[in-house]
Amino acid sequence: MGVKRYLQAALSGVLLILAFPGINLSSLAWVALVPLLVAVYDANWKQSLISGLISGFVYFVGTLNWFMALGPFSSIFWVVLGLLVLSLYVSCYVIIFAGTINYINRFWINFKRNGMGVFQRITYILFAAAVWTGMEILRGHVATGFPWVALCHTQWRNLPILQLCSVTGMYGITFLIVSINAAFALFVIDIRTWKLSAKAALVPLVFLILSLIYAGFALNQSPTDEKIKIALIPGNIRQKDKIMSWGRADWIFNRYARITNRAAKENPDLIVWPETSVPRYTFSAGFVPLEVKTLVKNWGAYFLIGSPHKVWEGRRKTYNGAFLLSPDGEIMDLYYKMHLVPVSEYFPMKEFLPEKIQRMVVGVSDWDAGSKYTIFSMPPAKFGLSICFESIFPGISRKFASKGTNLAGIITNDAWFEGTYAPEQHLSMAPFRAVENNTSVFRCANNGISCIIDPWGRIGNVLEPNADDEYTFGEAMLHPGGTIYTRLGDYFPWACLAIVVFLVFNIWWYRRKYYSEEFVPFGFSVITI
Repeated sequence: MGVKRYLQAALSGVLLILAFPGINLSSLAWVALVPLLVAVYDANWKQSLISGLISGFVYFVGTLNWFMALGPFSSIFWVVLGLLVLSLYVSCYVIIFAGTINYINRFWINFKRNGMGVFQRITYILFAAAVWTGMEILRGHVATGFPWVALCHTQWRNLPILQLCSVTGMYGITFLIVSINAAFALFVIDIRTWKLSAKAALVPLVFLILSLIYAGFALNQSPTDEKIKIALIPGNIRQKDKIMSWGRADWIFNRYARITNRAAKENPDLIVWPETSVPRYTFSAGFVPLEVKTLVKNWGAYFLIGSPHKVWEGRRKTYNGAFLLSPDGEIMDLYYKMHLVPVSEYFPMKEFLPEKIQRMVVGVSDWDAGSKYTIFSMPPAKFGLSICFESIFPGISRKFASKGTNLAGIITNDAWFEGTYAPEQHLSMAPFRAVENNTSVFRCANNGISCIIDPWGRIGNVLEPNADDEYTFGEAMLHPGGTIYTRLGDYFPWACLAIVVFLVFNIWWYRRKYYSEEFVPFGFSVITI
């Protein structure tokens, strides 16, 4: 039986891989967890934890395999080790999920002695959804957070389902998906009592129907908001060329300028270059080079450029920054990336490491983090900006929206992962940022996918790295942000986690108090074992 369980767990991992961007069989997400839930249903604690490990490890190794693309910039040993360590770490959340579900199966709802009534089955469905949702919000915050390939991201092109984000954030979609999985699992666990399972399945079905009704209203809006014209210039410079050109990057700057000269003929209001577009300190001490100022004046548009920046603030600090220049070529404002990538952009707790190790990471993982939520203003547009890794965190774009923005921007350098699924996985998170706060999003990606997304998650003006065109041009709606999610944030997943912790503690407490598995109340005398 053990081998069968582990094969079922591995199957869940495979189905999850197939559901994510790159392969995009998104419908599989609605049943992908069924094999894992069946595997841990009547397993012992050790089998359930191993099942969670197998499922999680397959899931994350398969979806994060783009990590191997870093090989040319490091060594195969460190890259493989990094992939394995990262996959094992994020698998811990699946292990906890499997162990918690098994704990409830064994000590809260007794499948064998009394059987499961409709109430217990509904409870099982909601509890499974709450546990997975709680694990995802934890994964998005613990150790700086890594919410990459969250279950909800499988639905990035499913517009009706996406609309739920404006109420619950992206984790509400995760909850809905897992509740459907749990309902299907009940049928597989005991097909003989399918009528009871069918009645319990009405609860997630009602959630789904209500979500679709809400989506119908949201997607049928006919807004008349003002629009601005945006030209996105990804450049598509290969990462090895950027690295080799540090300090002598005139050819890269000239390539961007040449493309922008053509794009400027379409009279955009805003021209955007991606993250660290030119590998040099373009604006030393806040000074705009004459060459840049002359070009911007000729373009006659606002100009947003991602650029590394070095300043003296008691010590020399180096930021991953973005500058907004006026049509006159003057710096209007700047933003420094706040949420840095651990290890590649900064080394956690570096100051506590031996000096020898500190010297090894200087210059490789030594960026400084910004602290200001800069609002770029180019009337009538007001927008916040996420740089690369920041765009996967809903809280950052929410913070900008809460300050009154009517547009959101993302600039990124996806050239590190050329030829992998990573650029599309990265793109898949952008529609969530749009719907969560009901604002348009423009996205400019070097060797990634550039586009403009409307406030309801519709993706337009798409430019991929292998396209014949060198820039994309389109209109972005200036829709004032502000949704339930904008006001309340991630209240929903944190509530799920709190409920799960309370329930598990309640079970543990009463088992300990009564030294018996015969009575495990949760305020309801009907819940017994």
